[in-house]
Amino acid sequence: MNLNDPTKQAEIYRYLENLKKDEDGWKKSVQTIVANQANNPEEAFLLLQVLEDFLGKRYLHANPADHQIIRNFFLHYIKQYQSNAQEPPVYLVNKMAHLFSMAFAVDFPDKWSTFFNDLFFSQNLMDRKIVFFYLKVLLAIDAEVVDRDIQRSKIESDRNVKIKDAMRDICINQIAQSWPTIMQSIEDDVIQCLVLDNIASYIDWIELDLIANDTVMGLVIHRLSKPTTSESATNAVCGLLQKGMHADKKVGLALTLVRVFRANNLLTITDESDEDDITRVGSLVNTLGLVLLDVHQK
Repeated sequence: MNLNDPTKQAEIYRYLENLKKDEDGWKKSVQTIVANQANNPEEAFLLLQVLEDFLGKRYLHANPADHQIIRNFFLHYIKQYQSNAQEPPVYLVNKMAHLFSMAFAVDFPDKWSTFFNDLFFSQNLMDRKIVFFYLKVLLAIDAEVVDRDIQRSKIESDRNVKIKDAMRDICINQIAQSWPTIMQSIEDDVIQCLVLDNIASYIDWIELDLIANDTVMGLVIHRLSKPTTSESATNAVCGLLQKGMHADKKVGLALTLVRVFRANNLLTITDESDEDDITRVGSLVNTLGLVLLDVHQK
């Protein structure tokens, strides 16, 4: 397929639709990708759309052999992703992360309780590539299972509650413990921001103590003052403050954070403050005010 030839667009569309309708079309797509027969990342992306269609429409009722094909494909992808000298385009990584999250939502915990152990915790989470994809998958899972801005059916909502409960029991502690380890081991700003984005996303429903501890908060606070990580760190802190908890606990947390912010000059604006400083202070003060107002009204 020549994806750069406009005259081929209709042909490509028909080809993809036929693959989606073909019972084995998704397998053919997987085989093409595994055999490195996709001519370029764009073609691989189109083939992944066929797999996405299968995961969204038929995977739930697929037989165990087909589930195993998906698992093997995911394991192959991670090994290939790690070994390739050239990193794939981010849009391709994001698509794969989404596919991982779709399979996770169907399989976890009943059919694949060891999802994270098999795919990530058994890998080297000090490897920048693996960590990048791991954090992307976690964000994709949040969007697939947790994100409250997405309207869901009762069946999906019930499924998601079950998944979150199982994650709390099986893997969320290990996931949360991986975040400070990664932040301390990989100084890359992209990775740092991804960890902070994970914290901001997951803090709403995981145990408070997994984040509100000296180790994690020390790392987050330090990154509030860095221009490259300030926005993500601010979102993480605001997410922590907005987390549901008993009023006394929330007030205590807010007052503790205010003392820490002041000690680190994180609430100070001067004539030399740049836009990042002003945005950070505005967000923190606004969130603190709204949280305390909410507690007072209750």
